[in-house]
Amino acid sequence: MTGRAELAPLRRVLDSRPRPAVLWWRDDDAGRPDPRLDRLLALARAAASPVALAVVPAWLEEPAAEAIRTTPEATVLQHGWAHEDHAAPGERRIELGGRADRGRLRDELARGREVLALAFAARFLPVLVPPWNRIARDLVADLPGLGFRGLSIWDEGDLGRLPGGLVRLDVHVDPIDWRRGRRWLGLAAIAERLAARLAHADRPIGLVTHHLVTGPEAWHELALLLELLHEHPGARLMPVGSLLGEAG
Repeated sequence: MTGRAELAPLRRVLDSRPRPAVLWWRDDDAGRPDPRLDRLLALARAAASPVALAVVPAWLEEPAAEAIRTTPEATVLQHGWAHEDHAAPGERRIELGGRADRGRLRDELARGREVLALAFAARFLPVLVPPWNRIARDLVADLPGLGFRGLSIWDEGDLGRLPGGLVRLDVHVDPIDWRRGRRWLGLAAIAERLAARLAHADRPIGLVTHHLVTGPEAWHELALLLELLHEHPGARLMPVGSLLGEAG
């Protein structure tokens, strides 16, 4: 097990837990062939770590689909339709809402489900990951009817009471500082944030990465973090499919 000093706060929390912490790993913006996607998949295989890829259906190309299919650790979630911004001027970016016609959005989500189900079969799970972690409240009620069982956004997103048959499986820790040039936070800061979340967590805690903005210096640190989560008896890094019935 890795002994890096930066991981000490996380290791102490895991050592002290009365029962193992449950975590899951989501990576966003997949669909196009890219060396960084290949590196992410290679890392998941090497670390024996299940990763849920949020795939943009309109971006999907066969070389990327084949790379995902040949990685046993990878499952697929639906990342909207085309990752397009429909926000009104001055508002925060959103694809599933904003000025977009709701009927069009529903049709695109249904089409996206068909694309991913055809490409990935049972490896595709009916979990929606809205681009930018945002979705209009008036669309949430439609998700079970469109075949979705799960919704994954950032933990603080307030969507009110969810319709029956739909569970939330959110993410809580992001290693990227988006406001400061998409900067990798560093292993120490990431470990501290995870430790703070896991200290008293009684539900699955999600780590979200973004292979398209992960620089060369970050891959090694991500591998060290995954090694600890995989090997420490106080952590259980779980495939997302096993958590759908536990999330709430």
